[in-house]
Amino acid sequence: MTEAELNAGGVSGQDVVEMSVPSDGAYVAVLRTVAAGLASRCDLTLDEIEDLRIAVDEACSLLLPHAVPGTPLSARFTLAPGELGIEARVEAADDAEPDREGFSWTVLDALAQSVDVASLDAGLAITLTKRRVDRVGEDLP
Repeated sequence: MTEAELNAGGVSGQDVVEMSVPSDGAYVAVLRTVAAGLASRCDLTLDEIEDLRIAVDEACSLLLPHAVPGTPLSARFTLAPGELGIEARVEAADDAEPDREGFSWTVLDALAQSVDVASLDAGLAITLTKRRVDRVGEDLP
């Protein structure tokens, strides 16, 4: 398939992309880059894509201190027209909880339309959603 065929028409339904990288800060750039590429397929603006890149970075910075050494940082990207949902997760202790009072949480909460934290069986996840917004600041349908 050519690059033009891959980029033609954007997202038609709800596609899902999953990936894992080592739970090391050096690999967060890979998730940021993937998020930006997928966001462009969802027809987000350049500013929204940059906000998303920063939000992914902040979500990972909240998760990585809780990651069990040697386990992966996983991400699930859910694409829809005008919207990208991301769930980042790590294996963590049962009582792991991200710092919701710090700078990273404040930035993450400001850049995404929704942010949630979930404690999973032997893990911790942060889910965020970025939607395309029209010029007056309302989400597009």
